[in-house]
Parts: sequence; C-alpha cells; structure tokens
Amino acid sequence: MTAINMRFFPEQAWLMAKFSEIAYLEPRDGVNAYAELGFDATFIDVDGSQAYWLKSDDDLVIVCRGTEPTEFKDLAADLNAIPVASSTGVGKVHAGFKESVDDIWPELHELANDYGKTRTIWCTGHSLGAAMATLIAYRLQRTEDCPNPQALFTYGSPRVGNKAYVKGIESTGVLHFRFVNNADIVARVPLWPFSHFGGMYYMNHYGHLRSLTFWQVTKDVWRGFLVGLKRKNINFFVNHSITRYAANLERWKNGDNG
Repeated sequence: MTAINMRFFPEQAWLMAKFSEIAYLEPRDGVNAYAELGFDATFIDVDGSQAYWLKSDDDLVIVCRGTEPTEFKDLAADLNAIPVASSTGVGKVHAGFKESVDDIWPELHELANDYGKTRTIWCTGHSLGAAMATLIAYRLQRTEDCPNPQALFTYGSPRVGNKAYVKGIESTGVLHFRFVNNADIVARVPLWPFSHFGGMYYMNHYGHLRSLTFWQVTKDVWRGFLVGLKRKNINFFVNHSITRYAANLERWKNGDNG
C-alpha cells in the first residue's frame, strides 16, 4: 500500500473523506472496511464520543465519528455551544466539542504516546467528527510524547473556537484542509464568537472544486438551494452528507472536476 504522503492531493482528500464515511458504519463493519483499505482499526467509544485509531506500516490516522441523529450524546454535543476556556488556556472553544474530545483523549493519548515525535499522524472527520479532529490535532501538536499531525482534513466542519483560539492553532503550523460542500449549513455554524480555522476548499452546486470570492460563493449557495427545492431537497441539509463529499472528491481524484 502506498503511504498517504506519497499520494497526490486529490487522492489524499478522497481517502480522508472515505475514512470519515466509514466511521459511521457499525464498528465490526467499519473495522473490516478499513482493513480493505490496508489499515488495522481500533474503535474507541467513551460515553458516546467515538473515534477510530488506524495503523498501517506507513501511516497513523485518527478518524473522529460525526453526529448520529439517533445518538443523544452527539446531539447534545452539537447544541452545547457555550464558549468555555480551552485546554491551552488561550481563547475559548465550543463546550460540546471539547467535552467529546475530553472523553476519548486519554485512550488516544495512550495509543499515540507509543510513537512520540518519531512519527506523524493524519487527523480527519466529518461534522461533529471534524470539530473533534480539529481539537485533537491541536492537542497532538503541543503534546511532547505524541506524533505531530501530518495534516488535518475536515468535511462539513462547524466552527470550533473563538479568534484567540484559532490564532493559537495557526501559530503552531497545523496544516488544515477544510472542505465545504455548497449549501452545507453545518459548515456555517455556530455563529459569533466562533471562527473557522483553515482556508476553505469549496465544492459548488455541481460538486466541483472551485476557488470563488465570497459573493460568488453566496450566489452559488443560493443557486444550489433553489435547484434543491426543485428536486424537493433542502440542500442546506442534503449537502452535509459525507457520502456527497466522498463522491465529489472521488470524481476529482479520477480527473473529473468539471
């Protein structure tokens, strides 16, 4: 199996989206699906906060599981948008996201500290999982006995912290690729005082990666919303599906980007 850092960027982006999609499967199915991609998987579940630790000969990956509508803990985490002091002491973060990371951090730390700084690790997730992956990447970067993040890939990520917290992450040099699919509403909440970390890779309403101005994005979002209404879909929610992210990125990986 080819190491992740030896792959072209579109393939990396698709693979991380695929990892994030697999994370929603039942654990037994998820472990088997990761094995088919060449990774041994350990499922972590602490009080409903969930992630996978993936390991291959060349790579380590943390995949955080996103919001499941039937899981009360996930919904509570999403809704608990009170700004609280971050674990760094700099800035404030979303209380629900921090609590979810606090649940699984001891087990992740135990797995990661076997490698120290001799390895790097990839972090990824979708929705709530994207927010968790962001907080975890920052913790790894500043923890002396854990691998530094090679890169952070997120899909449909909500905002996780205020400007002071975001500046703290940026100062450490964590590399973040943040993908947003058209009208995905989750990628636009919560509002003030929270801010996004990392530049946006935007998918237009056709599912193609585009570099657009703020006003071009706004126009495209509403175009996608109106097209969705004609198809009896509410694209603010439909576009949040990790399956759509993965499908768009698979086309990009295969050279079809409109």
